[in-house]
Amino acid sequence: MGEASARSRVEDLLYRYAEALDDGALEDWPALFTDAGEYRLIPRENHAHGLPVCLMQCVGRGMMEDRVVAIREASVFSPHVCRHLYTNVRVAPDPEDGDAGVDAWLARANYAVYRTMGDGESQLLSVGRVLARVRLEPVPCFTRMDVVYETFRIPGLLVYPL
Repeated sequence: MGEASARSRVEDLLYRYAEALDDGALEDWPALFTDAGEYRLIPRENHAHGLPVCLMQCVGRGMMEDRVVAIREASVFSPHVCRHLYTNVRVAPDPEDGDAGVDAWLARANYAVYRTMGDGESQLLSVGRVLARVRLEPVPCFTRMDVVYETFRIPGLLVYPL
């Protein structure tokens, strides 16, 4: 598969990810990952220094599904909607992919997430970059996603993945 085709498929996966989170279809979020997929929401400094401490970490689709249940049944927060914006999407073949039969790619994109509260006021919630490993076959999905955030003032309501 060529890089242009891979980039298009990775962008579509990112947009489906944003759509699930932005449109309230949180139950669709885990299905965008492989069964053993990993999700980390990690501060830029920790990522840069190889420190494992994350604000949120899910290892495996089951943990992501548990996060969805916790958000739906146990979390209390003000009504709001979010909008994810991605720019500068880049893809490259994954050099660590030892299985020649897997179409694996590294993806990188900048992101901004805006939050709009019930009163209609919008504010920037978070900015940073997404660093991901993506498997494109048989269907595109993340094997790992690191959301490296640069916004240090994260509101207490951050129970959702970014």
